[in-house]
This record gives sequence, C-alpha cells and structure tokens, in this order.
Amino acid sequence: MSIGDGRDGRVRAGMVKGQLGGKLAGKSLPAQIVSIAFWPLMENTLSFICSITSLFLATHLGTPEEMTKQIAAGMGVVSQIMLLGFLMQGAVGMGATAIVSRMTGARRFGSANYTTNQAAVLGFLAGLLSSLLMFATADFFIKDVVLLRDYAAEVALTYMHIACWVAVLSGVVFAVNAAMRGAGDTRTPFIIMLLVDGLNILFSLVFVYVFDLGIAGLAYGLLGGMGVAVTVLLSILVRRTLRIHRAMRAAAEGASPAEGASPAEGASPAEGASPAEGADLDAFCERKGSSYVPPLYLNRRSLRPDFGEMWRIVSIGLPQALEVGGIWCIQIYVLRVIAGLGDAAIGAHNIAVRIESMSFLPGFAIGLAGATLVGQYLGTGSARLALETVKRCARYAVMFMGLMGLLFFFFPEMFVSILASNSRELVEAATPVIRFFLIAEPIFAAMMVIKMSLRGAGDTRRVMFVSYGCLGFFRLVVLVLWNHFWPESITLLGIWVLFTLDMLAEFVILRRMLNGLKWARRKV
Repeated sequence: MSIGDGRDGRVRAGMVKGQLGGKLAGKSLPAQIVSIAFWPLMENTLSFICSITSLFLATHLGTPEEMTKQIAAGMGVVSQIMLLGFLMQGAVGMGATAIVSRMTGARRFGSANYTTNQAAVLGFLAGLLSSLLMFATADFFIKDVVLLRDYAAEVALTYMHIACWVAVLSGVVFAVNAAMRGAGDTRTPFIIMLLVDGLNILFSLVFVYVFDLGIAGLAYGLLGGMGVAVTVLLSILVRRTLRIHRAMRAAAEGASPAEGASPAEGASPAEGASPAEGADLDAFCERKGSSYVPPLYLNRRSLRPDFGEMWRIVSIGLPQALEVGGIWCIQIYVLRVIAGLGDAAIGAHNIAVRIESMSFLPGFAIGLAGATLVGQYLGTGSARLALETVKRCARYAVMFMGLMGLLFFFFPEMFVSILASNSRELVEAATPVIRFFLIAEPIFAAMMVIKMSLRGAGDTRRVMFVSYGCLGFFRLVVLVLWNHFWPESITLLGIWVLFTLDMLAEFVILRRMLNGLKWARRKV
C-alpha cells in the first residue's frame, strides 16, 4: 500500500488514540515502519557481511579443495551449536523488547528503564552460563551429536573453544540493544553492532594474515570486536545517566538548563544524588510534553538483582527460548541427515543458509519494526493500529524478499561461487537450493513478520506451540520416515522443500491467530 492512499488517511485518524512519542510522533504508519526498520536493516547488513567475511576467510586459507569442504562443514556446524548457546540471551532480549515497548507506549518510562537495567544484569548472567555450557559440551556436540570427523571436527572445536566466551559480553549488549529497540531507538544498537562487526572483520584479518592464527584468528576477532563494543555501550549509558540526572535535578529545583543547551550542559546534581531524589521520571517526562521520550540509561539502584522483575522478563522470553531450542534439536537431526550425504552437501547447506540470510535482511528489519510498533500501539490502547502494522509489515517483507528470490533464481552461481572458493562440487550442490529460494522466500517473509510481531505483543507461548507442531511434523516426523524407508532418495534440495512446507503451514496458522486478536489482550 502506498503512503498516500485512502486507508493511510484512516490510519492517521486512528493515531489520535494511539499517539506515539519521540521520533515516531506525528508520522504516518509507513513512515514509522521505515524509521524503525532502517537502522536494523543497516545492522543486519553489516552482520551478514561480517559472517560472510568469516566464512570467506575460513575457506580461503590456501588449503586444497578437500580441506576447503571440511572447513565449510565445520564452520556450518559451529554456527548451529552457537545458536543453542545464545538461547538464554535471546529469551532475555525478547522479554525486554516486549515489556519496554509496551511501557513506552503507555508512557511508563520509569518501568521501561527499570526493566532495561534488570535485563542487562540478566543478560550478563545468561551469557556467563552460556559460555560455560558451550565450552564444556563442544566436544560432545561436534563429535557425538553431529558426528563430524577429522579436519572438520578440528576446525569446529578450535573455533568453539575460543568464541564461546563472547557470550559473556554479548549477553549485556543484546539485552540492552533489545530494550532500546523496544523504546524505538534503533540507531544506537546499529552503532554498537557496527563496532562489533567492523572490528570483528578488522581483528580477524589481522589475526589470520598478520599473526597467521588461521581459524583461531577468526574466533579472536569476534571476541575483540564484542569487547570494544560493550565498553562503548556502557560509556554511552553512563553519559545518558549523567544527562538525565542533571535535567531532572534542574526540573526539581524549578530551573531549566541554559537556553539552547542539552540536558548534559545543565547544572550538575549534588554529589551522590540519584534521579529519585530529583524528580520522578514519569512526572518529569509529562512536563516535557506528550511527544518526549527519555533515553534509556543506567541506574545504580535498578542494577540490583530483582528476581521478580527478572522472572517477568524471562516468562515472556522463555517460550521463544524453548521454541528456538526445539528448533535447534530438530536442526541437529537434520544436520546429521545432511552430513550423511557427504561433506559437499553439508558445506553447500551452510553456504545456502548464509546466502538465504542475505534475503531476509530487509524482512527481519521490517519484522523488528512490526514487533516494536505492535508493543507500543498496544501500550497506547490501539489494537486496530497494532493489527494494521503487522499486515503492512508482512506485505513489505514479502515484496522485498520476493525480489531477492528472483535474483537468486536467475544468478545462483554468482552468489555461490563467492563462498565456494575452488570447489566446483560445492557450487553444483548449492545451486539448485539457491534457485528454489524463488518459491521459499515470500512464504518465509510473511511467516517471519507475523511471528516476530506476535512475540512483540508478548504472545510467545502460542507461537512456540505452532513452531513445535509444524517443525516437529515436517522436519522430524516426515524426515525420519523418509530417511528410514527411502534413504537413497534424500537430496539437499528435497530437505529444503520440507523446510518450505513447514514455513507455509506455520504461516497459515499464524495468520489465523493474528486475525483472532487474542494476542492484543495479552498482559506483559
């Protein structure tokens, strides 16, 4: 739908009830979607470039073709195992986004900021636990579960034993970034992830080519990039704390900062003063006007563990963690089946996954915008605008990802050859799968946006059941039967067709859930 059509006028009229603040104030719904989605799109593009660079460096270490296939296989398995390691962080981030977006829409900024601080603490604890678990179980998963052998297993273990410790740092980064997105601030998370990905590439190049560390250099590059990024993030939050303290102190004393000055340029609060001693945050924001949205910031008192608030965050995000964990377990079985087809098949599968991730860069960004806006509109009491947001986001995602599917269909070898290095076998194995994306991508786009938006509303439990039901049937039951009775007929393309049937079934069910509006009554 174009920005200027008749329905958009009705949506604008509905915003009288569902008025948003901050940078979203006064904008049409399409403009709000673009405003939120732009920076995540840039962020996801950088992450994609970073992951592609890591795979490119790994498969261009000057090794013969057979070792190149094993490197691609090992790195593909690592990406799946580390996905499991980040489950708990994903749960924290999802809970933070849902609560902060709802509280921001309701203009309960004190609650939103408190949740952000608790999410940061919880993210750190989740990251520490994730790192310990990944380090302790890497050998078991790589050799006994996925059944990697020889050089492929060596590559995977070398990378895992170093890179797993990044979770300690990323737990804080992901939690705070998720909260910021829920508040409508997608630019700051982009800056942080720009540092993560940019420095990851830079450090990896140095460690691989200057210090000749090979696969280990890629893992050290990831650690270095995340370490610098978390330092910068904390410094940004501390600066925000000082600014909001000064502004609130000035407001409490009945004096505003100097004409034309930012809050940071106003008078400093008394030594040891906290915002609570100055002015209530919500009252301060009301005096600033209905369009004012304060930045999220650190509060020393709010960093004290509050297990009630932590459970509130986890109770929303836990179903997503269980959902992704179930998906991971199913995918491990799928990887075992693909591994039985040979190193070329599992390497081609990894390449196909990386190339597909290129197509859902815009789709994921639009879905994130949908999740944020749904939470905020529900916070204002406008379920109608929340529903309209999801429908528009789904249409936009289908359009963009469908265009990417066309590119993949007509120019598959151009994309595959970038990652396949000197292996013609990898190119031949991956090309049919890439062409099939023409059919898969529009289905994936619609399903992904609706799923992300429902999670943004806090309806994570029903989404989990839908995922379990569809994935369990297509990717487990059907594949087990296929592998047992007709193993000789299994192909990599056939497995991807099963993936698409699963996504189609999920889309049909999720669309019915969306139109039922039960999600709009979910309390967070």
